[in-house]
Amino acid sequence: MKVKGYSAIPEKITILLLLIVFLSATLRGQIDSVGSQQNKGFVQKMAYLAESGLDILTFEGENYTFFLLPVAAYEERTKLVLGVMPVWRFYLGKDNSVEQSENSYFRPSNISPSIIFSTNGMFGLEISSDFYFKNNWYLQNKWQYQSAFYNYYSVGNEVNKDLFSEVEIKKIEILGKAMKGFSKEFFAGIIYDVGIYDVINEDVGILNPDVPGYDGQRVVGIGPTATIDNRNSIVYPSSGSFVNVSYLWYPEKVSNFSFSSLTFDARHFIKLGARNQVLASQFYLKSANGSIPFYRLPVLGGKNLFRGISRPYKFMDNNSMYLQTAYRSHLWWRLGYEVFAGTGKVYHQWDSSILKNLHLMGGLGLRFKLLEKEGLNVRLDYGMSSSGDNGVYFTLGEAF
Repeated sequence: MKVKGYSAIPEKITILLLLIVFLSATLRGQIDSVGSQQNKGFVQKMAYLAESGLDILTFEGENYTFFLLPVAAYEERTKLVLGVMPVWRFYLGKDNSVEQSENSYFRPSNISPSIIFSTNGMFGLEISSDFYFKNNWYLQNKWQYQSAFYNYYSVGNEVNKDLFSEVEIKKIEILGKAMKGFSKEFFAGIIYDVGIYDVINEDVGILNPDVPGYDGQRVVGIGPTATIDNRNSIVYPSSGSFVNVSYLWYPEKVSNFSFSSLTFDARHFIKLGARNQVLASQFYLKSANGSIPFYRLPVLGGKNLFRGISRPYKFMDNNSMYLQTAYRSHLWWRLGYEVFAGTGKVYHQWDSSILKNLHLMGGLGLRFKLLEKEGLNVRLDYGMSSSGDNGVYFTLGEAF
């Protein structure tokens, strides 16, 4: 199998893997040594200061937790990104004081608005919410306004990096689900998607009137969705599986484009050892058909889907597919780490070529446990890919 650009990254990945293994072994040895001496060393004092800082930013009630999360990231596209995300987590009709057991399934509700800006002019405002009701109804919403600069490359898995159009995209997106739980593990319902886009393209280049969506416009879609979920936790799963299938139809009567999309997302988690070690895997497939605006084509890249590629419109086509796996482990105190790798591509149609010219990606991540009882992490990930791309991500929750 020919893998494009593979020779560009093995040495870097090997160095990073050795670095995290060495760091893990060194810190564990230091902490064990400090603990055996039964005194507060420098590392323990730093941990105490960090705990004190968390206490200032975290407010806990009988059935809720509220905290302020700073947001920071750096990507080649956005440059330095800064912001703030207040998060309110709570249980609807459930006693949060009940201890989480290995076989229990906790569904915490949350509301998390955020505001971000970058040094190159990006601005974003987002409000996300998940509501799990005791009568087995689940409502999810994400409202977003964003103004950002992008590079648009030609559609396809093979991209000439020297050919792109610089564009500014202003968008309003409203995404959501309304699902009913028919059992502890099976949910089904509807999914909706509304997007309004303004594409400012001063240098026409390869993004021209022949490309659907070159000037923005509107998409409105609705369809069925179903989920089977027997994970032991939705926040930090260490066992169980998750499978979701969603279909969206964008009718021309309410949308400026007529197309449809099908998404399949399967994840599996295996607990390893006694130090919260987890082996996580995900297979993701998205397929679209019809007159599809470029900003709604299936892509390869992002903070969740393929962390080695940060530019969202670099690899896109009618279909995208990837497989990724991650090893997660506790390190010390509230700290943990993740080593991840994956492969995937975008392609125009289903044929024998879908297994050729695959992209590879790999990376490392640091975890900080914000809520110890639920296992909610803040993550800092660095990924790189065989295409020569990379990404740095700082955000709340695991990638999958």
